[in-house]
Amino acid sequence: MQKIAVVGYDNFTSDYLAETAGRREAVEFVPALTREETIIEQSGFPFEERLDLAERRAREAGAEAVITYWDFPSSVIAAFLAKRMEAPYASVEAVMKCEHKFWFRREQAKVMDTPGFCAFDPFADDPLDQITLDFPFWIKPVVGHSSMLGFEIKNREDFAAALSEIRSDIEELTRPFAYPLRHTEMPQDLVECGPTLCMAEELIAQGDQYTIEGFVHGGEMTAYGTVASIREPNGHTFNRYQYPADIDAETRKRMEDATDAIIRQIGYDTCPFNIEFFHDPKTGRLNVLEMNSRLSQSHSHLFDKVDGRPHQTIAVELALGETPEWRSGAGDFKIAAKHFVRTQKDGVVSRAPGDDDLKRLHHEMPDVVVESNVSKGDRLSELPEQESYSYELADLFIGAQNEEELLRKYDRAIEILPYEID
Repeated sequence: MQKIAVVGYDNFTSDYLAETAGRREAVEFVPALTREETIIEQSGFPFEERLDLAERRAREAGAEAVITYWDFPSSVIAAFLAKRMEAPYASVEAVMKCEHKFWFRREQAKVMDTPGFCAFDPFADDPLDQITLDFPFWIKPVVGHSSMLGFEIKNREDFAAALSEIRSDIEELTRPFAYPLRHTEMPQDLVECGPTLCMAEELIAQGDQYTIEGFVHGGEMTAYGTVASIREPNGHTFNRYQYPADIDAETRKRMEDATDAIIRQIGYDTCPFNIEFFHDPKTGRLNVLEMNSRLSQSHSHLFDKVDGRPHQTIAVELALGETPEWRSGAGDFKIAAKHFVRTQKDGVVSRAPGDDDLKRLHHEMPDVVVESNVSKGDRLSELPEQESYSYELADLFIGAQNEEELLRKYDRAIEILPYEID
């Protein structure tokens, strides 16, 4: 029996892990940490304690491999856990080069043209003096995810408002980063700056956004899918992730070449990854947003609907020392998307879908999967892991034969699901 420790195990994706196990004669998944145990809450997050707990559970269960499909801190806990257990995985240093956004930009700039960027201390007397860019620019912590504490800055007033929010919340968000900083071989200046370091960079969110899902094994990079990230008119929040992306072969080749160069530069191997790009079709300009040291669980349903299996299978095969083989187009649908149900204003949930609503939806559209993030009585501003510009009520995973059908099914699903906010 081959046992694999999972960092961030949750019921929503456990079905996919069970499907993965069903494809093999003897695989068992061990919840080293549950999803709830990896969420950063206002009370703080004891990184080392969680890491010790994950190791104890993994060893007691006899696990020999490690996987995760969640963002920080799960992504970094998994790397440290694999190192302790001497399990196949990307090195801690390579993972940290992805997770530390400023360190990643430094490494990226060594192999390709990179827009302007700089670091600043949000608790300095006048942090704006440390920023070498002209307005407008984007600011964010050097660690985080889902655009948390990320802001577009057009003038001094924007910066002052964003800085107030960053100073209020950044210590809770980045406290788990302190342990990895102290236990990773990295540039000393980045260690000394600590986990609350922020960065500013030129605006790169222009044109179309794409995510390459891939893996590295034996030093060779393989890209097996490209997902389009389609934004709302405000330009900040996502409307949906759509797979496969409608992208020309030349642009895809440019993205893959840039990805390969970055991966070789940071020494990333033996793990899945995803890397996000912006491509401006008017100018041909290609910019890297970030690289994540894991597969995206948000895309699992999409690959399953279009290619016939979730890409968690790739993480499993790599963890067991195997070279994954992927077959595209083996699913029931030609296209699939993760749609976000959002609201921009704070409030209290007065109504959320119940069992009868979900049964009605399933009867009419059996393939649509709903992951609801709220319950009646929830205050939206108190929800964990929300971006700076909106609140995410639910995620809808939909398959279709073309984009027209996809959008029609989404509109119908919204009609059936009764979300109301006071």
